[in-house]
Amino acid sequence: MKNPRLACFYSVLIPGLGQIYLKDYAKGLTLLSMVAGIFVSVLLSHSWFVWGLMGVVYLTVVFPAAVDAFQTAAGKPRIFKGDSVPYVLLMLFMVGPFGIPLLWRSPKFSKKAKALWTAFVIAVALIAIALTTFLASSFASFM
Repeated sequence: MKNPRLACFYSVLIPGLGQIYLKDYAKGLTLLSMVAGIFVSVLLSHSWFVWGLMGVVYLTVVFPAAVDAFQTAAGKPRIFKGDSVPYVLLMLFMVGPFGIPLLWRSPKFSKKAKALWTAFVIAVALIAIALTTFLASSFASFM
């Protein structure tokens, strides 16, 4: 049996590490991909507002991950599984394509719904990238 406090510490340090410590690789990599999305947003942004928003998003990932790691290591039933429809949709809207692994791990969505949500999230991300590129080039030529 693994140490619950150590599993919790790893998940607080970087969400997903506690799950990897517990050999739940799929969940660990899912959480790590969500954290990667948050860090990419922070690195690409130059706005305090976005940094603050990503801090809130990070907290919505770190707390459930830490509780899950602790409960799993302690052999207790999980209170938060991270597969509820509202949580998955919230994460998709917050971290975009980086939340897709969470969607595909959730048994609450049918395969058709997973495919549709995946296509929607990727389309929105591509539109956002194209729009940002267009606006940046327009702004650069304006200046």
